[in-house]
Amino acid sequence: MDKYLVTGACGFTGSHICDILNEREIPFRATDLESANRQWLPAGTEFVASDLTKSETLKPVLEGINIVLHPAAIFDWWASEEQLNAVNVTGMENLCAASKAAGVKRLVSWSTSGVYGDQKFDKLPICEDYPAKPMDKYSISKHRQDKIALRYCCEEGLETSVVRPGIVYGPRSKYGAMQFFEGLSLTPIVPVPFNFDKYQLGTVHARDIAGAGIFVATKPEAVGQMYGVVDGSGVTIAQFLRYIAAAMDKPTIPIYVPPMLARHGGLLVADILAVISKNITKKRPMVEKEPISFFPTSLEISNQKIRDLGYKFEYPDPRIGVIETVDWMRAEGLMDITIIDKLKSEFTPA
Repeated sequence: MDKYLVTGACGFTGSHICDILNEREIPFRATDLESANRQWLPAGTEFVASDLTKSETLKPVLEGINIVLHPAAIFDWWASEEQLNAVNVTGMENLCAASKAAGVKRLVSWSTSGVYGDQKFDKLPICEDYPAKPMDKYSISKHRQDKIALRYCCEEGLETSVVRPGIVYGPRSKYGAMQFFEGLSLTPIVPVPFNFDKYQLGTVHARDIAGAGIFVATKPEAVGQMYGVVDGSGVTIAQFLRYIAAAMDKPTIPIYVPPMLARHGGLLVADILAVISKNITKKRPMVEKEPISFFPTSLEISNQKIRDLGYKFEYPDPRIGVIETVDWMRAEGLMDITIIDKLKSEFTPA
């Protein structure tokens, strides 16, 4: 039986990959930074530390490995271009080179649907052959990572595939979609902009982007291919807010928010908080400019290609996944944080 390596195994997506491999009794090795918190790894997991930016640390973790699953990356809007490139770009080059040298037969790389930017396409949903035009530092670094993966496939003989998730949510999330959940947990009543019912989110549960990557790694016809991975539910921003409110047992109130006013107002707040963060708190700001820059747009990503390959989604409807995420937040005490606690945390210098 093939043995898998999971990079970034202690993180959000990586830990869910490890869970699925463990449940299926598939042999695997986990790797992450030596300092990474291993609390989510299944009991008895083989762990070998490594650093993608240090190529000499990769040889030991690749010994005896047949398939590499590579979700490890810096996903942080606050990270510098240098940090993102060091891990997401140079790290990918290092991993591909080391995998080829070690005789690895397959590598699946995790990308982002953010590589499409905020382009207005004539025909939706967005398919894998649509042109990429990333607009933020993170998505630019992931697009460069995609190119490295495909170059090694075409020119170096390392069989690679790329999966591009939409908005990933689920238990253990600490960033990205979790900001929806955290924000709503602080309010007694959830305001829902009913006119945001036309803006799709392109959601995918963490178990599904993990499962899709594992699935793709077993398919010979997936070599050299990219796959958009979203649940296909078409859930909108307004619907997602309602789902979260229901899971949190909070009432909702419908409001109207002019889309461009929301965008410009959000960007102004983000700029102000960025100045405070840079000069005072030295921490990531509570509201960040990059995700707001995409709005107003509808993230309509096709999952037809991955479904045609045969993948069946565990969470085709986000409602159950949202409930599970909120239940996890309760278990972790995240629902007990007050808005005062949050503000103190955000505006206290590091």
